[in-house]
Amino acid sequence: MRFPIDKISFCYDYTGVIVELTPKGCTEAKLVAKIKKIYNERASEPDAPDCPGGFERELMALTRTTKIAEAHTALQDMCNDALKQAGDEAGNNQWEVLEEEGLINLEEFFEGAGFLNEETGNFQQEANDFIKRGGYEKFIYIGDDPRKNDYLSTTEKSYNGGKAIDSFYLNEASYSILSSPSLNFQEGSCPLTNSAVCCWHRDRQYFDNNGNCNERDCANQNPADNTDLCWTEKDNDVFPYPGDVTEKDLHCHGFSWAQDAEDFSSKAKWNNLFYVSLYDHLYQRGYADSITDDPLIDGQQPMCGCVEDMNPVARADCTEIVARANYTAYQDGEGGPLVVRPVSETFYLEFRACKGYDYVEDFGPDDYAANPKADDLVSSNNDLAAYAFRLYLEGKLNEGHTNALEQTIIGYRNPDVNDGDAQREAACKAAFEKKFPGRSYTE
Repeated sequence: MRFPIDKISFCYDYTGVIVELTPKGCTEAKLVAKIKKIYNERASEPDAPDCPGGFERELMALTRTTKIAEAHTALQDMCNDALKQAGDEAGNNQWEVLEEEGLINLEEFFEGAGFLNEETGNFQQEANDFIKRGGYEKFIYIGDDPRKNDYLSTTEKSYNGGKAIDSFYLNEASYSILSSPSLNFQEGSCPLTNSAVCCWHRDRQYFDNNGNCNERDCANQNPADNTDLCWTEKDNDVFPYPGDVTEKDLHCHGFSWAQDAEDFSSKAKWNNLFYVSLYDHLYQRGYADSITDDPLIDGQQPMCGCVEDMNPVARADCTEIVARANYTAYQDGEGGPLVVRPVSETFYLEFRACKGYDYVEDFGPDDYAANPKADDLVSSNNDLAAYAFRLYLEGKLNEGHTNALEQTIIGYRNPDVNDGDAQREAACKAAFEKKFPGRSYTE
């Protein structure tokens, strides 16, 4: 159905009807459903006129399009534009409050240094953590102030740092776009991979059900094991780490972002850095220290860095950011077009485990565009490699990015690394022997 755009007319009047949309409700499909419901209500009214072309004609008139496929695309574009507007209105924020109130030196923190990485003790806890582990028969102090704990009471500096991190998460990091925090993390950083990763070798906090630190022994304890360190290099020497006798339990967690600076994975990448490094892993789990701060591990790398600057590991967990807001949709005056607007001060960022796809050989962006639900695609969540592959299929990363990423995240093409330690070990061994032919993968 086509009609002259300059002679738009409607069968029914939609003025005065405001459609409320939830943060997950502004999609083409959900908008179509809501508009169709209103259309059906109008069409069922007594003495309602016939509507030549029916609902599809009305939808095209509302979206100022001449093809129904274009109308559906226009609706999704309206939602996308409204979300961008919401993000722009939320504004930007700096990291100064962490440095001023938490006394956190961000440069040294990301390197794996400073009191947050070097001290031991809890950032947060609840009285129930003590009660369910024996109560007053085992503990003198029971409460939510880790500075008063019987075992490894938290220093005032760490306590204040933790409070600042928690407040920053609940405010600036979740409701605005963060600027770059340090010299190593600024606009243009990580150009080879568009990805960053943090890797830890120590757990400093008990009572959080993460890692090996507990209320009786938190000396040099490890985080939950989710990866293998394949090898490090130093002064032209190579140090492989087969097995876990030397490397013990390590934990790596990263994130990737699109090439398009307007994509929220890119706009909010420093929010993701804060969440991964300072909030989710330090404050909530107590993970600290670069893996090369372990005296048994040779070489040097920061605790958090661009993927291309880190030593090879089998895999890493992953967090992605999804921007959200509430919306209203309405007809802009009698005979006017449909408009979608964000509701003021409802913008927020959702941090969640990445949703991606296991790598598929010879399946690229063109294949994905033609068949985004191909049987070959297997969903894989919380995996940096799978998320990077998804961004590649969506055209948000190019093949150069993924080729560079797999030099560090060596299991990119081998989803078996997500199945267990034996598979990670085998992948590290294969990558080592490919890069250093003739050398034995032994310490």
